[in-house]
Amino acid sequence: MSTVTRDSRGDLAVLRSSWKEIRRELLRAKHLIDEEIRSYPTPIPRCDAQFNHLYEQQARLARELDRIGAHFEKSMGRGDYVRLIEDFIASAPYTDDGAERELRSRLGAELSAIGK
Repeated sequence: MSTVTRDSRGDLAVLRSSWKEIRRELLRAKHLIDEEIRSYPTPIPRCDAQFNHLYEQQARLARELDRIGAHFEKSMGRGDYVRLIEDFIASAPYTDDGAERELRSRLGAELSAIGK
């Protein structure tokens, strides 16, 4: 087996793992927001900006997880993973959580290291 093939397979494994990590992070963030919404004090007035923000975050995360789920069912190549990871990094944050910021930063460094 050549070094190029081995490196390409290694890159693909890293990219696949990174893609799964994005999904896990978004699921974690959605779970936290779901819990926060469930425990939100009632009654909730329509003009409650904090609740409305949580609700918008929840809906955005649900849409993104649906989109990601569609990709998990497909066979993807290196370029597909790179594009999807780059899209995640470039997208607006889903939460104000430091873990998401750290993940975006680390994924950017990993993409640079494997040479997009």
